[in-house]
Amino acid sequence: MDARESMQIAPPSEEEAREIDAIFLRFGGGDSIPRIYEIINQQLNVIHMRAQSLIALGSVVITVTGFSGRIIADTNRYAQLLIVLGITLVGVAAGITLTRVMPLRWVTSYMDLEPRDWLLTALRRRTHKSRALRVALVFMTLGMISYLTSIAIMLMFPEATELTRIR
Repeated sequence: MDARESMQIAPPSEEEAREIDAIFLRFGGGDSIPRIYEIINQQLNVIHMRAQSLIALGSVVITVTGFSGRIIADTNRYAQLLIVLGITLVGVAAGITLTRVMPLRWVTSYMDLEPRDWLLTALRRRTHKSRALRVALVFMTLGMISYLTSIAIMLMFPEATELTRIR
């Protein structure tokens, strides 16, 4: 069984076919696969670097919550709900990033395909990872908004019990 049979590559959509044609037209067809490989690899690297930034931001939120989450939650019920919602959404964003964006599959692992099939497979991986990263960014943004709103509530109610005990 060759790679094509094991991967069962679906025919390209019109958009994918246009992109493949444009890439081959621009870079000279099958003879330019090393240059095309380099471009796809750079694009995947950009996605992974952004995913790492998102994971780092989520880690900061989780760490800060460990130190000050109780203080924020003691402000009032709204702050409690918002901080729990915020940390949950940040966790979902991290989960999506770790499971949908960060997994590795080397673009060389399907280099035995015909150039157009190889490019189609690489473009689909890039698109899948990009979409997953966009979804994760939406969850991260909503989580940060919720989290920051809980902090704003804490700052608006400095007379909260836990806050006065700390002072």
